[in-house]
Amino acid sequence: MLPLPDPSTCQDLLHTVPSLAPLPEYLSNLALRVVLEDVGCPAEAHYLQLQLTRVGGKDLTETLIHESQKHTQEERTGNNEAILRDLGGVSGELRRVQRSVTLPEVCASGNGWVMYETAALMIKFAEKLPSTELVREFKSAAITVTEKCTDESWEYLEEMHKRLIKSPDIMDATLTIEDQKYFFVQLTILLKRVILAWLQKFFQAHFG
Repeated sequence: MLPLPDPSTCQDLLHTVPSLAPLPEYLSNLALRVVLEDVGCPAEAHYLQLQLTRVGGKDLTETLIHESQKHTQEERTGNNEAILRDLGGVSGELRRVQRSVTLPEVCASGNGWVMYETAALMIKFAEKLPSTELVREFKSAAITVTEKCTDESWEYLEEMHKRLIKSPDIMDATLTIEDQKYFFVQLTILLKRVILAWLQKFFQAHFG
């Protein structure tokens, strides 16, 4: 088992997660809130929940948190070490839905899997948006990331999502509650894997 993070490490975690825009910021931060509590940062989790309740409302926030807890109970892998040993995948139906193909070899090293997983979520999100030229370009950029996992492909995707989040294409888009639940659970899975991997590297670097 990984040791519990100290307060300064918990603060660092708030700033080390990958950008998940243009996925809704509310869902991304709510996923982060759940993960922070799971890894032993309750103060930061409580702080985020207070902010999120003001933004999304108490009912929606609690509904989504309950959805995550239900998923965790259904798909529990046992402990953090089991997840760290299996960074290539998380079992369960939602996981099978998210990844229908094998992770490309080029994406298996370094942070490639983070690029791949994040881009795969962005593809699914793009499919929920109006089919405009900009959305299609954004989706194409995300697909390229899942195929190449290069810094160049990721930088282009970031350029596209900056354009997208400023456009009416996303400002006018709304997600159904079922879609919000789906993306929230997927974001929670991704963020937990990212944070556990970061914690593992942190403790190895400082404590061998």
